[in-house]
Amino acid sequence: MSLKSKLIVGLLMFLMLLATVSAIRAWYIERNKPPVSQIEYVKVPEIKEVIKVKRVEVPGPERIVTVEKIKIVEKLKLPEWFATNADEQAIATGEVQPYEGKTNVVATLNTKTGVGGIIVKQEPLSLAGFINDKELYLKGGYTTSREIEVTGGGRWLFARVGKIKIGGYVEAKGQFASSDNGTTGHAVAGIAIVY
Repeated sequence: MSLKSKLIVGLLMFLMLLATVSAIRAWYIERNKPPVSQIEYVKVPEIKEVIKVKRVEVPGPERIVTVEKIKIVEKLKLPEWFATNADEQAIATGEVQPYEGKTNVVATLNTKTGVGGIIVKQEPLSLAGFINDKELYLKGGYTTSREIEVTGGGRWLFARVGKIKIGGYVEAKGQFASSDNGTTGHAVAGIAIVY
């Protein structure tokens, strides 16, 4: 076997190992992830560096300014556990933009004015990591020679180095002729690099 062949086989074996580790990690994380719903509000876990920080009492304002509870529950469709508990109040709201990494969120309270706020910080992505981005597609249409063409495929990105994502893809294409020429088809697979 030539050196070039050995390098290609070695690279393919390395990518297969990365894909296997990524698949096992993605399965384990999905299996043990706390339930998060996109259709209702849920409590989120605290920032792990803050969990062990001591809680202290500070002198506060005579009153705290909150968002009108009846209106915010109605407009944002907040959950029943929040709406029915008089001790739970909303002091601030915010919208966080989508991001591939983690976003830390801190609720603040000005002890002079009694007004709350929210500050956020997106944590930078690590140099490398495992991801689990999957895509399937099916396309169809007519060619200029009046043949029906159908293409289907998929892509799985399983590793990330900086902003570059690495994975694999597969695609199959078939042409169906209306004449006696029959059908033709082909398939292709390879490495996908997205940046």
